[in-house]
Amino acid sequence: MITTLKSIPRIGEKTARRLIEHFGSEKQALDAIMKQDIAAISELGGMTEKSAISLVLEAIALNEGVGMRDFLKTGEAYEIYERIMELIKGFAHTEHATGKLNLYFPYPSHKKDKIILLQKEIGGITGLANKLDENELSTLLSKIKPVKTNFNIPAIRDRVIIATNTEDYDAARKFPVSVQLVSDAREAVDVARGYSHVILGTSLAGMDFPEDIDIEFMDIRKAEMWQVAPEKELSLFSKNLESIDCAISVIKSIRQQEQDFCEKIKNEEIERLSSGLTKLSKDTDLKSGLDSEIDRLRSIAGRLNDVVAKAEGRANLEFGALIEKSSITVKGFDLLTAMDGSINRLFEKEIWEKYNTVTANALRAIAEELGLKPDEAQYVNNIFADEVSHPIKVNQRAVEELKNHMQRIITSRKLVLLRENARALSTLKDTASLMVREVLDFDVRYTIACFARKYSLNMPLLNDHKGIGITGGASIFLENAVAINYNVGVSGMNSCTGKLKDARVVLLSGVNSGGKTTTLELLAQIVILAHMGFPVPAKECEIGIVEEFYYFGKSKGTMDAGAFESTIKEFSAVSNNKSKIVLTDEMESITEPGASAKIISGILEELDDNGGMGVFVSHLAESILKNTDRNIRVDGIEAKGLDDQHNLIVDRNPRYNYLARSTPELIVERLARKNKDNEFYGRLLRKFKI
Repeated sequence: MITTLKSIPRIGEKTARRLIEHFGSEKQALDAIMKQDIAAISELGGMTEKSAISLVLEAIALNEGVGMRDFLKTGEAYEIYERIMELIKGFAHTEHATGKLNLYFPYPSHKKDKIILLQKEIGGITGLANKLDENELSTLLSKIKPVKTNFNIPAIRDRVIIATNTEDYDAARKFPVSVQLVSDAREAVDVARGYSHVILGTSLAGMDFPEDIDIEFMDIRKAEMWQVAPEKELSLFSKNLESIDCAISVIKSIRQQEQDFCEKIKNEEIERLSSGLTKLSKDTDLKSGLDSEIDRLRSIAGRLNDVVAKAEGRANLEFGALIEKSSITVKGFDLLTAMDGSINRLFEKEIWEKYNTVTANALRAIAEELGLKPDEAQYVNNIFADEVSHPIKVNQRAVEELKNHMQRIITSRKLVLLRENARALSTLKDTASLMVREVLDFDVRYTIACFARKYSLNMPLLNDHKGIGITGGASIFLENAVAINYNVGVSGMNSCTGKLKDARVVLLSGVNSGGKTTTLELLAQIVILAHMGFPVPAKECEIGIVEEFYYFGKSKGTMDAGAFESTIKEFSAVSNNKSKIVLTDEMESITEPGASAKIISGILEELDDNGGMGVFVSHLAESILKNTDRNIRVDGIEAKGLDDQHNLIVDRNPRYNYLARSTPELIVERLARKNKDNEFYGRLLRKFKI
């Protein structure tokens, strides 16, 4: 049992220290490793996903006393396992599932309890998967990623905590807002004017502050994050919004079929979480539509500059037109006034009246178009200067004052809503993280179920007999593979086998391209998947699980002395007394046929004596039998002839106790049929008839 990080061979002092810093404690780091949390481990700086997988596999091997290569005893057996896993990974909807699938591997028979446990787990999810909407679920799962927690939100610049003593100041610095230390109320007012929302210590409560400053009094040392910076409290939810939201939908969908799915999370928590998320956007802001007043003010602020600019343009056109059409009639008294040098005042009076009329119309138009309330319309009155000017110019300071007024209201109302949501969600952080983690782990199992559904896999019956029996088996490595029935050794399916029905060691003969290698690969797939606790590619299957699996593929031609010696050494491993399955494809090409037959017969005898199971594909069946006194069963895949298109007619099902010939005669016959004018092929064919 693993009790410390350094008890895992891959972890030294430096890596252990980094893991502890990353997870917060050694216990939490060990929990992540033992829970096989690849995503969390991969977040450690310098740790790739591949490294995290290797680390967890080593921990599993140490904790369970068994590793991947304890069962897969040859490189080619491992290659078939990898091909199977690549197929399975093609059904994964998340990167998490793709990575975590690497932690599944075949177990030897002394871990039968583990295999049975996996069978129950995978069998359950396979049954559930058949009830779920695959398209809906696949879309949701593909949007889910592990919850990220190691990020910082930008400092909130429009909010300030003003402290009057160092204790409050130090307490305030944990919040992502501006923090200022002042000595008196006057200094506090000066600082406050630069912010939309001001939090003051309770020592200044009761003092008068200007109405245009949004001030809130608070015990700074007791303040919580949701009060001061709800954006920070909500950041986990907003930054992982899509993942959490989709995880909720997945859980709800699954619970329609299986109510106790993810039972650690209560429905009430899911509803509270879902309600809180509907108010959030990805940038921790509030969604529009939650507060009509905020939406109204935002709309005004967004349109203000354009509306004012248009009003300014219209006012200038109107004022210019009035000036051009103006004429002054001077009455007697005004004429006498003008004679004393006051004519400019006379002109100013006329222009000022027109200017007031034009600007008053423009201000009313601005207020009406923006839909301003009476208190807001007061800010509009200062948008145009009291002094006459042409062209008429906007007082930008007045526009900014109106904007600031609206922003203060928006900030204040938004802060109330953010606080409400942050307080409601603050207790659900662990729930959200757990929910996403559970759904991601569900996808690992669901991926296996989708793979099983695609290839019509079924769970095998495990027994203690030495044998494999399959009906309707079809290789997952081929498209449109022909289903076959086959039995080796003892099983409840071997009643039709005839003599030597319980034979554990079999020679498989037959035609070239008839499916011998495909049959061998099918058996390998079934052996590996069954020992993983997974369903297998057969309608029915019985298998006696073993300790070791050996697979030897076709050799690439006659070997030199060194390569031949290495191959014989590799085969020597099958001589131990452990239960095993050995599958070998055309071993005879390693040396000349006579010697090959003797070597293969010796290996078969060794395997038979040690109680192993084996299927050896060979074209040398007759010679092999001549070199042994054991009752070795020979099965064959037979070519029955040629069809009308001169293609081989092959029965892919191995025929028991039958030595199937290879295809040279049929190949020559095909050439003779296709080339009737060429007597050469005919003469060769007659040689086979003698």
